[in-house]
Amino acid sequence: MQHQPWPHVSRRALITGTLSALALTATGCTAKQPVGPSPTPSASPSATPPRVLRLASAADPLGFDPALVGDTDSFRITRQVYETLISIDTSTGGPVAGLAESWTESEDGLRYTFILREGVQFHDGEPLTAKAVVANFERWQKMNAEQRAGSVQGFDDVFHVSAKLPSLPSAKDIEADFDKSGNLTEAEKAKLQQRLDQLKSIEAAFKHNLFTGSGDKKSASYFESVKATGDREVTLTLRRRLPSLIEALTLPGMAIASPKALKGTGTKALSAVPVGTGPYRLSSFSEGVVSLELNKDYWNTARVGANPQHPERVEVVSIPSPHNRLNALLAEEVDGFDMVSVDVLRTLVRQAKVVVQRDPFSVLYLGMNHKHKWLGKPAFRHAIAHALNKGQLAEKLFISGTKQAHTILPPTLSIPDPDEVLGHDEAKAKELLSELKYDGEPIEFAYPLRVARTSLPLPERTFAYIAEDLAKVGIVIKPRPIAWSDDYLGTVRSEKFTGLHLLGFSGGYRSPDDFISSILAQKKYEFGYTSALLDAQILLARSLPQGEERTTAYQQIVNTLNQDLPLIPLVYPISALAFNPSVSYYPSSPVLNEVFVDTQVQVAAPSNG
Repeated sequence: MQHQPWPHVSRRALITGTLSALALTATGCTAKQPVGPSPTPSASPSATPPRVLRLASAADPLGFDPALVGDTDSFRITRQVYETLISIDTSTGGPVAGLAESWTESEDGLRYTFILREGVQFHDGEPLTAKAVVANFERWQKMNAEQRAGSVQGFDDVFHVSAKLPSLPSAKDIEADFDKSGNLTEAEKAKLQQRLDQLKSIEAAFKHNLFTGSGDKKSASYFESVKATGDREVTLTLRRRLPSLIEALTLPGMAIASPKALKGTGTKALSAVPVGTGPYRLSSFSEGVVSLELNKDYWNTARVGANPQHPERVEVVSIPSPHNRLNALLAEEVDGFDMVSVDVLRTLVRQAKVVVQRDPFSVLYLGMNHKHKWLGKPAFRHAIAHALNKGQLAEKLFISGTKQAHTILPPTLSIPDPDEVLGHDEAKAKELLSELKYDGEPIEFAYPLRVARTSLPLPERTFAYIAEDLAKVGIVIKPRPIAWSDDYLGTVRSEKFTGLHLLGFSGGYRSPDDFISSILAQKKYEFGYTSALLDAQILLARSLPQGEERTTAYQQIVNTLNQDLPLIPLVYPISALAFNPSVSYYPSSPVLNEVFVDTQVQVAAPSNG
């Protein structure tokens, strides 16, 4: 499908629903049938119009089944339709009661008991019961490898059900990996000894039975079982302590769907017709436009009643270009838009628009595949790290307050930077390249097109800036632009691609493991990188409670990544939304838990014709 510019759309088109037809004209696609009741028109011109929130996003959602997707634009919609056992406190960001009104943890940390709310119904009328929750867990367990690969911030990311215990390397393996040249510097000898000491510590931990239950002794899955131990009581049993479990259950991929919708072809059906317990129902989805209607039977009447200005209808329209999103806002064709880029920020300020920033909780990185002839050389990767002026990148292309990154963990997680930070040093980069006798062979560099992510609002310009930095030290790149909708993510994570690539990650809950495990989930393919030692470090750190030991464990992981360098953390971006005065409050969230029922919108004065 050819990309075409978004047509000019009147505010009346957004209100009456004719925007869908305009979107279809632009894309040449066939409209999808509405999946719910169409909005009822006002009885007369003097009737009070519904409160409508018109929001522009950067891309279409990839689907409405939160267990099978991982993109921000899909989760933006599924968070309105579905809910999770544990919710997020909008003030503190901590876990609070969701569909489970309470929970208890056993003394050994291996068993959790959840008491479900009474009187909650799914959109199809099915009641929320313990059996309904178990049906969701059973469905997640049965997902195939392809489905698991498409899921981000869901069951596999929480319980690591596909993981196997790593086979630890021997001391000789580590020495051989370090001393490939046969001539280690004193600094390299110190790093080698640090690795050997870490190996001894891990070997001691691995002598114990790390996981209980399950007959598969090689499995590193944390999940043992889930049972309905009462009509409203669910008991979840683990194979190993997982201190971050309650926070992890807030992830959008852990949303609970109607058991009726899960039957038969439920996996496919939920992608088109989501059925949850949330405050909104999906009314329709045509190319570029998602329509949501308030769920009149929503169980949390206190939440709805506390905000008399909540939207009764929401229209989310896809407008890929940041300048087109700005123009739509200035023309009052939308009430607000996400993914504010630095190049439109000045106009927004001049026009007295409201800009709402999110606290930084994402990271942008440059991936480097170790299978490449040159990228496989540690000194070459170090040269790239020294070539990049991350401070200037943050200042030029990101919203003020964005900081350069030294690790993939945002500062709010309080994990110290690595012992040795590879800073901007063009002279050092050129020296390393000269020693390697780099011959100027072009290196493929992939970057996404026609998209804006929380971690990457201006992908084309970010690529150009980094390419310029690399050119200054003599590294030649071969640009490979790939439309996000043409499976950019799948391309850079395939065995066929072995160059450089831009990617980022936005955290779903406040845990270092969320970032580390998610970013490195497919490291063998995305970075051409494997490390049994790192896998073991991550596994052991995951089960440690908050405290000094846990902080030290994650600092060691950060050091390992900094030494092996499969990726270069670039910046911790600040993302933002912009609004017209018709929106007086928007519940911005660093983990993107933004439920529209908490938004406050003004009602336009009724027209007299």
